[in-house]
Amino acid sequence: MKTQLSGPATFGWLCIVAFLALPATPTAQAAASGSGTYVGSIGTEATSVTFNDVYAFRAEDSFDKTKQVTMVVLTDSPMDKPLMTAALRKERDRRAIATYLDKFAYVRLDIDQDGKVKALLLQTANSSYNLSNSGKSDVTVNTTTRVEGRFFIDGKNPRGETRKVDLRFATDLANVGPPVRN
Repeated sequence: MKTQLSGPATFGWLCIVAFLALPATPTAQAAASGSGTYVGSIGTEATSVTFNDVYAFRAEDSFDKTKQVTMVVLTDSPMDKPLMTAALRKERDRRAIATYLDKFAYVRLDIDQDGKVKALLLQTANSSYNLSNSGKSDVTVNTTTRVEGRFFIDGKNPRGETRKVDLRFATDLANVGPPVRN
């Protein structure tokens, strides 16, 4: 006499085995998110940019080489993060990723060890602009492996033009080895 368990494998058992054999989804990819907008002007040109990808790594502070900054890059299109990480590991200089970013509109935030945004650079196809770091930042995580936070400006620039910036990011830092030159 055959019972359900002693007979040939049933479809249900095959489904269970197939499900258990599936690889787990890496949590680092699921935990990475970056978004934001910039609305304002660059020079005399009205500009609006939406950012939707994020990448972050450690670099030396440009003013004090004994300190580190977390560099967060937000772009309007997906980045080739493995190639960027390889370039940073090889060249040991933050400028090594410039060729991977030159086709994107992007913003780069330099965050000090206390979570304060020290510099903010906006790059578009036509120009680059150092935004005032006088906006408000709320960096909730800034560890050796992860950064999470928000930076925003809602006001007028020194010329009286309206500028709105709202950047949100949460990602693991790329493993580039020791902090790269800034």
